[in-house]
Amino acid sequence: MAKVDKITGETIERLRGKVDFYLLRGITPVARRWPKKPKPPYTALQAEAMAVFKIAQSSKKRISNKMLEAWRKNATGKREAWYDTFTKIIMGYWYKNRSIAPIALDYSIKENEIEFWMELSILQLFIDQTTQEEIYEMETLKIVKKDVEKYPKPIYFTLYDEETTRLVAPYILWQV
Repeated sequence: MAKVDKITGETIERLRGKVDFYLLRGITPVARRWPKKPKPPYTALQAEAMAVFKIAQSSKKRISNKMLEAWRKNATGKREAWYDTFTKIIMGYWYKNRSIAPIALDYSIKENEIEFWMELSILQLFIDQTTQEEIYEMETLKIVKKDVEKYPKPIYFTLYDEETTRLVAPYILWQV
């Protein structure tokens, strides 16, 4: 990658297919060698990674508006957009476990006079297209309201598996 001082439309057209000109972080004009997509036949691992990426992209449409708003709040002030974090979690989980991470579609924070907890709607997708997807309900551990004073503030909910690998859910702020 190289910084570019002056560039004309004519130069861009002349070098199309050889040099890629773009704005780095939307500010600095740079040039790099034109990216090459791997040509088929792909390795089995490349094909599986592309299938997982495709599933990650298509699953974004299924998230509820409430969950989408939580994802967007998480991305405020960060370099990564929410959809980049979403995809990164799915791809990282696949890389580690060779399966697709459960995806939180919707949530609600419940409480009674003693405790509060979060209920989630979870989507489980599979790389093998013949295996049917699953949607199930899940709830977090219940937190006793009296114990809340002991916890550092603010309090966020999200999902992790037993090995403390983050699943596909944003950090959701609990308003005391």
